Amino acid sequence: WNEYTCLWRVIMETATILLDNGDKVNRFVTAMSKYRCPIHLTTKRYKVDAKSLIGIFGMDLTKPLTVEIGTPNHQVEQEQIDAVLQDLEEFAVSVAL
Repeated sequence: WNEYTCLWRVIMETATILLDNGDKVNRFVTAMSKYRCPIHLTTKRYKVDAKSLIGIFGMDLTKPLTVEIGTPNHQVEQEQIDAVLQDLEEFAVSVAL
């Protein structure tokens, strides 16, 4: 711990999105790739890196996917989470804040 650690807290947000065509997947990966924080797409069975085209195309894209921003072991600033959530609005089915 140091003086800067107190400025951080462990935050993890989720959103539900739909990537039902290749153009949306490409735009989604481009948008998520600009962030350094961990971002994953999950279903009941799978969890893939949201910055991986190959991983995403291996998922069932006919159904909504859950986006996880951050992890319990990775600290993410709230401002960065807010920016990711704003980029997700284009793809959102619902956003949990």
